[in-house]
Amino acid sequence: MMKSISLKIFPISNSLLYGLFVIPRHEEYLPMIPLGLKETKEVDFFEQFSDFILEHYSVDPSNFEDSILDLIDTRQASRTPTRDQAGVELLCKYYNLLYYAERRFFPVEQRNIGLFFEWFDSITGEPSCQKTIALEKASILFNIAALYTQIGAKTDRTKVDELNYAVDCFLKASGIFQHIIETFTNAPSFDLQPYVLDIFVLLMRSQAHECRFKVLQMENSTDYERLFIESNCLMREYGKIHYDIQLNGINLPACWEALIPLKTEFFKSLSHVYFAKNVAKTELQNKDAMNDKNRLKIIKAHLQASQSSHEEILRLQRMCRELRTKIKISKVLHDLEECICNEMYTLPENINDDEGEIIDTTIKETTSKCNLVNIAPDFGKVEDPFKELGPIAVFSARRSWSAPRSVRLHKTDYQTKSNGTEEFGFCIKSNSPVMISHVDINSVADLGGLKVGDFIVEINGHDAKYYTQAEVLENIRISMNTLDLKIITPMQFISKPGFVSDLIEKSFAHLSDTSSSGISSGASSPTNTNKLLKNRFSNVWKNLRYKMK
Repeated sequence: MMKSISLKIFPISNSLLYGLFVIPRHEEYLPMIPLGLKETKEVDFFEQFSDFILEHYSVDPSNFEDSILDLIDTRQASRTPTRDQAGVELLCKYYNLLYYAERRFFPVEQRNIGLFFEWFDSITGEPSCQKTIALEKASILFNIAALYTQIGAKTDRTKVDELNYAVDCFLKASGIFQHIIETFTNAPSFDLQPYVLDIFVLLMRSQAHECRFKVLQMENSTDYERLFIESNCLMREYGKIHYDIQLNGINLPACWEALIPLKTEFFKSLSHVYFAKNVAKTELQNKDAMNDKNRLKIIKAHLQASQSSHEEILRLQRMCRELRTKIKISKVLHDLEECICNEMYTLPENINDDEGEIIDTTIKETTSKCNLVNIAPDFGKVEDPFKELGPIAVFSARRSWSAPRSVRLHKTDYQTKSNGTEEFGFCIKSNSPVMISHVDINSVADLGGLKVGDFIVEINGHDAKYYTQAEVLENIRISMNTLDLKIITPMQFISKPGFVSDLIEKSFAHLSDTSSSGISSGASSPTNTNKLLKNRFSNVWKNLRYKMK
């Protein structure tokens, strides 16, 4: 049972109590933690991409020299981006180009086109090498996020608009790190491991919260309850980061490992100061809630707790060689110490620590009123530099087709009379590119070699990869009796001809209905194509036998 000892208290006016506390000046602040960029070696795409265009797409690679060189130049520039928004836009442009490069030149299969990407860890410096483009994309994303942290860390935190800009930068970095966690697996380097990225997500959100707290100090310097809540939340956020680092055994730079617990103690000290300030302000507004003796004891107890945290901060600073030389940190800590000492001097001298009951200075957990949410990455858009290869949904490295073959369809008088129509005898489906969906038996198209599932890539000497059905129909109409086509056949139709009809229906069920491109006889599709073919060739054989007799 604790004994209570009466205290002799000097009378203090309300105006003096209300103005007791002097918070550190706003021009002094603790430094932020910016991440370094990952470095990489040069990669030359020219030879590999040119060979792939010739082999896979059967196209002259000289038509794409400028596109490949532009991709190489963009990658080279992205190795040393400027530390501003222009540098971010450059990295985003290259990341978008990687999307097209991956779809055009990197098959899903284990086939390697001869390119290897080597990146160095931003923390350990160890190299990682992969033949897949996933490492390249993840590393560029990491550098975009790291660039945002550097931009946010160098903002002028004495201005509200600069602080708000820093908040956006840190939240964008946090969003990109979260995107890497959710998108990429089997990280080859330490700085891309999920548990390390989780730390970065928490760290960037805490630094954004710290900037928002600075704005609150500048705009609402007398809202002590709100300042106490936010400083207490910051203490717990940095404390959790420090705990997770220790729990996972993550080896970060020494200055980071010292600065994070230092900030934990700094905001703990500030929370005690603001709590005491809020007690003084509350009691001035409601004198009957608590007598002066207990009020002063609570204020003094929290100021003493703030002093203890300040001593721990000084110890952490002395233990880190990098932090000992930071003049700005020393100024912030000096201002905090001066603030605490001034408040202690204003208290009556006869409030002894060994008198009365012990005051519990444990601060309960509070919920921040700052709604900080990760900002989803927005990488913008760029035009496909390899657009002339065709629509990327079909003409990609993941799909294969036969070499383009030329077909000339010519309607003779005999074929027109035997079919009772002046049409070529095939139907089309889908857009960009247009596909052959039906071929009439014994028609001009059938005898010319058209097959169901073929894509029309050229018509009458014009590139038709991006043509719609209407454009193909118009070209067929003006071609009169002779139609020149260039056709390709997807490999799945070649390897499994028995499933052609099923594949067509499954692949293009979501597209528009079949069009009769001036080419169909108007008859319904045959229900048994094999039977009709058998009868067709049976009649030919009978005629030959009759002539031989």
